[in-house]
Amino acid sequence: MYLNDRNATAELLHYRALSRREVLSAEDKRELKIYENGFSGECLYDKLFDETGHDNLYVFRDVYLAAGKSGAQYDSIIIANDTLIVNEIKNYSGEYQFNDGRLIRNNEVIPDNPFTQVDRAVGKLFRICKNAKVTVDIKAKVIFPNDDFRLYSEDTSIWKNVVIRMDMKKYFRQFKDSYNTKKADRLVALIREHETVNPYFNGSSNVGQIRKGLYCGECGSFELEKGRFQLTCAKCGTIESNETHLLRAMSDHKFLFYNHPMTKRSILELIDFQLHKITVLRALQKHCDVIKKEDKHHILLSTMISM
Repeated sequence: MYLNDRNATAELLHYRALSRREVLSAEDKRELKIYENGFSGECLYDKLFDETGHDNLYVFRDVYLAAGKSGAQYDSIIIANDTLIVNEIKNYSGEYQFNDGRLIRNNEVIPDNPFTQVDRAVGKLFRICKNAKVTVDIKAKVIFPNDDFRLYSEDTSIWKNVVIRMDMKKYFRQFKDSYNTKKADRLVALIREHETVNPYFNGSSNVGQIRKGLYCGECGSFELEKGRFQLTCAKCGTIESNETHLLRAMSDHKFLFYNHPMTKRSILELIDFQLHKITVLRALQKHCDVIKKEDKHHILLSTMISM
């Protein structure tokens, strides 16, 4: 069974919000495509795992674990028969070659080698278990869920570490007869003890470059007609409440200015003062954690909203 949800990453939500409020550069478009593609592959992995069944297992999805002063990100950690199985999911498409320890496409070396990444992640997990004096077998696979992916290699040893789309359900079915003991509960607790947010993302945007205001959740238009409690899109006619618009703006703020405090003033500036400050304050107080800074005579607000 899944022990946590798989949500879009902060990086993906950052670029999604950015794409709604400015014309993306070529580099930003590339980053958005990479994160969208990766998330799609992870969702496909979850779908196929659901179809095969995993009620007898413990499965963590998309977790970042701290190990000392560093850590690693895990697309999936399966606990089966008291063994930890790390799955690195890569939604690649096209033809690839694996030669001399390098993954190559179109005669260019892939900079983020998934086999190196999964080895590093396994090493961090070993360190966590060793420090906790827990002895456990740790295995790993690189999963390629895209049915348009093709891999060629003369290194036969690589195939024991790879699962391609056509073999995924067969791979999942091997866990059907697995069971866990109390040791698995200790492993679950250990992973939860070391779970943290990814410290390497600190997205921010130049306020002068992004478009301010509220926009339609259906078509993205900023042309809205104001009513008493709702806004109507002049382009497609979609009607959304003031609160819905504010929730979207708060999500944009969180991921455009990641780790920066959200204040009534900063939200008002982002929405170009299109709603009354009292309406904004009520929404912030309702949906956010409020941190009062008495010495600065204003309220800082943080939120976990993601849309």
